[in-house]
Amino acid sequence: MNLLRNGPAAPAVAAVAFLLCLAFGSAAFTTWLAPRASWLLVPSALGAPFGLPGVRLDPVDLAAVALLVVLAALWTARAARLRPEAGPVRSALSGWAAVLVGAAAGNALRGLADAAAMGLGPVGWLGFAAGGLLSGLAWGAALGWTAGVAAAALRGRTG
Repeated sequence: MNLLRNGPAAPAVAAVAFLLCLAFGSAAFTTWLAPRASWLLVPSALGAPFGLPGVRLDPVDLAAVALLVVLAALWTARAARLRPEAGPVRSALSGWAAVLVGAAAGNALRGLADAAAMGLGPVGWLGFAAGGLLSGLAWGAALGWTAGVAAAALRGRTG
């Protein structure tokens, strides 16, 4: 599928999603963030993955980053194909939702990997996947606006 066919919004949303993952893969950023917003660590204390998947030399994290970026790009391309006349608000909401969906899927994958590493049973797998999904939804809702701004700037028309 040619993502460029639907305009520059899909690659822009994918690039923003990847930049967010680069930030969360940086130890300097997470070390800076943790003491300034310590309440963000509470879900991690309960077993949910912290933040968005980070770009690290870990196969699970790299797979979660790839899942986030690809889903965000495909979601935005689909939205552009279904509603080519979308204005800036609808484009922004589409970019935001794209990161939300990708973050939920990526963190659910990270939760499943944590459950597998701990040797949990089916209930543990389900619980950790649900915790990762909820964590991804929260982080996607909090940070997805950045991709929304990019989508609106590159796709927005007043049609």
